[in-house]
Amino acid sequence: MMTSAILNVEGLTLVTKQGSIVHQLSFHVNRGEIVALTGTSGSGKTSIALAILDLLPSGIKFQDGTIRWSAEPQNELRLPADTGLWSRLRGSHIGYIQQDIFGAFDPVMTMGQQMLMVINERTGRVDIDFEHELRMKMEEVGLHETERLLSSYPHQLSGGQLQRCQIAMAIVIRPELLIADEPTSAIDKINQLELLDVFALLKSRYNMAILCITHEEAVVRHLADREIQMNPIKAYIPKPQAIARRAVTPAGVPILEVKELEYTHSFGGMRYKKGATVGLLDFQLYHGTCLGIVGESGSGKSTLAQLLVGLFVPTHGKIVLEGKVVDFHNLNHVRHLRSKVQLVMQDGRGSLHPHRSIRDILDEIKVNSTRSGKQESNSLAEILKEVGLEESVLDRQAGQLSGGECLRVSIARALLMQPAILICDESTSSLDGHTRDGIIELLRRLMEERGLALVFISHDERIIRGVADQVMVMDKGKIVETGAAADVIGYPTHSVSKRLFAPYATFGETGRP
Repeated sequence: MMTSAILNVEGLTLVTKQGSIVHQLSFHVNRGEIVALTGTSGSGKTSIALAILDLLPSGIKFQDGTIRWSAEPQNELRLPADTGLWSRLRGSHIGYIQQDIFGAFDPVMTMGQQMLMVINERTGRVDIDFEHELRMKMEEVGLHETERLLSSYPHQLSGGQLQRCQIAMAIVIRPELLIADEPTSAIDKINQLELLDVFALLKSRYNMAILCITHEEAVVRHLADREIQMNPIKAYIPKPQAIARRAVTPAGVPILEVKELEYTHSFGGMRYKKGATVGLLDFQLYHGTCLGIVGESGSGKSTLAQLLVGLFVPTHGKIVLEGKVVDFHNLNHVRHLRSKVQLVMQDGRGSLHPHRSIRDILDEIKVNSTRSGKQESNSLAEILKEVGLEESVLDRQAGQLSGGECLRVSIARALLMQPAILICDESTSSLDGHTRDGIIELLRRLMEERGLALVFISHDERIIRGVADQVMVMDKGKIVETGAAADVIGYPTHSVSKRLFAPYATFGETGRP
């Protein structure tokens, strides 16, 4: 059969000790085509990408099937037969955009140092200076302050900027195939739309084939020429009216108060040099309620989360916990803050030690937590049951769990500290809609049964609508709008809020406006 396919996957079967995770999968990708690989969390999408790259982790085995690289028919390569030669395809012929954008970069090297080092390694040409070409590609993907960005460290950039840096680094050597693993999951909708335009540009300008792994149905509709479903995809999440929880009116004494809070990077913020990352913030949080925080990439949301758990020290203002001002120069105060306010991070799998069992990870927290009475008798099996996991998970490692399971383990770890407040920083961004539904239901139940207060940071209006009582919109480190979730989302008044929420009615439901 004559085709323009550059990649053919035929009868691929991948297995773990627990059984098959991909069974007899066949598909192809043509030159200049965008193919979406979709499916629920745990359906094996990322494992397929790693199999194509010949980078499967030790716990996953290539049991059956063939992967053929046919960009040059006279020099066709096959996996697993040509595994020794396949490595020369990575980077030079096949580019890869990984899902964990924050884990993709070395935190102690500048962006320029590590991006150029990786390009030199991929090309095998350490004698060539690719900086000019890299700057051109950065401009091409929408990164215009190249001098500042290349001299910055990863933590000084927003998620959207890091994602574009990944793409620029991958396309410097113009691969025939670009594999993008959940490229839009960790960024806000405005940046998502712009990123989709970048992929469309790469396709049209370079005739590049793109294999896009995603759970976003709107991304599929807007971008893909074809879709390959690993499993039937359920609705992104139920319609807002179906999931909207009964609004809780804040009452009583707030569990947390933030008064004129400000934090300034002395070495340069995520977007600004010597500017306030968060500035003069005021808000309250009450038992059993959820505050949703939204904003574009780089607006200061994650910095605020790190301030609330004591990872950063405010340069001005106060954090009042349970009626007492937190003294950040008092170690006991900081320890108390860090036990009562727990952070569930964006990358559930990345927040778990890859080579330790879940039992060991949770045991360490249990030993160090301050619990007594009935709490002391709570077993790890009981805490896992509370978050919807089987006891058998205890003897597995993070790499053997799906993204949703890793997130539930992260929540269980936080609950072992008996917190009063749980902060979820884009915790569900990389999960498919069905899995997100389950996490939202879990968080609601924890709020109701434990009286937990929740701070939920997200760029997805539908998730915020489903879990939040109050919504706070941030821009450039400041609160630009706040109020009841239904009011702020349904009737935004500030220009930033309108930009953030407007795409959902068009992009989220019917494709690109």
